[in-house]
Amino acid sequence: MVKTRFWVSWYQPTEDYRPLTDPPNEAIAGWWNSGQRMSDDAWTLCAVVDAQDAEDAKKAVKIDWPEAEEWRFAHSVEPDYIPGDRFPVTVVLSIRFISGAE
Repeated sequence: MVKTRFWVSWYQPTEDYRPLTDPPNEAIAGWWNSGQRMSDDAWTLCAVVDAQDAEDAKKAVKIDWPEAEEWRFAHSVEPDYIPGDRFPVTVVLSIRFISGAE
């Protein structure tokens, strides 16, 4: 099964923005908190997700962030995509980035 890599972002409406499991499910190659929305204090989260399509990428996010409902985007990216310096890759998740969307 060939998977595509997606760059996904959503507003997380909970006080604790961390995933239910650490590390999150295997589809999540990496995730980051990129800030907080001022109007309601929802967290702005981003993730690199390996999935069949954008809807499957969102489903993978919802496994560890079940409250995710307000999606900002879910764009397909290159199989070797790694976000820039603003989103450092942790040691725990680095293996998932190396393996790519195989």
